[in-house]
Amino acid sequence: MAREVVEVRQARSADVDLLMELYASARFDRGVLRAPVPAVRERLVRALAEDGVRVLLATVGERPVGYALLHSAPLLPLGDPGGPSVEHLHVVPEHRRRGVGRALLRRAMAVAQAEGADELRCSVLPGEREYTRYLARLGFAPVVVRRAVPLPVLRRRLMGDAPAASATEDVLARRRSLRARLARSRAEEATGASAS
Repeated sequence: MAREVVEVRQARSADVDLLMELYASARFDRGVLRAPVPAVRERLVRALAEDGVRVLLATVGERPVGYALLHSAPLLPLGDPGGPSVEHLHVVPEHRRRGVGRALLRRAMAVAQAEGADELRCSVLPGEREYTRYLARLGFAPVVVRRAVPLPVLRRRLMGDAPAASATEDVLARRRSLRARLARSRAEEATGASAS
């Protein structure tokens, strides 16, 4: 049986609905609820309009089967001149092991060469063993590890090293943090409701 022809092109704003379907597949494929869908849609629309972001869409015939989101920025702010990094790469499960990921990475490589970059980077979430092995087989190696901590956790840990802050200051800081999160959540809900 002949392998299906995979075409990769740069996504346009008209492709938002197709990309959102692929994003939903990626979210539920990994069993991780990362962000509310309306917020992701808004971020995707902004990303398609930005200069430093490219979204590549892979199709077989007319059917979308995968995407890659590339972001051009230095690896470290004071380090190298930068180049594109594949921040998201997803192939729908029924089209894996059919050359879709390679087609997306070939196009990403062409973008990197056009930008004059020496390398292509990929972000990998911890626990994505299959994706990590796939990239390792293609020659990708770990470069930098980024770690994250929720601010309340960091605040608690740091308070143990500093002179005891007053309980009032801690309560006020938590209230400010909660108000900020609530305001962001309401803004995202309002944006999602207006987009519907």
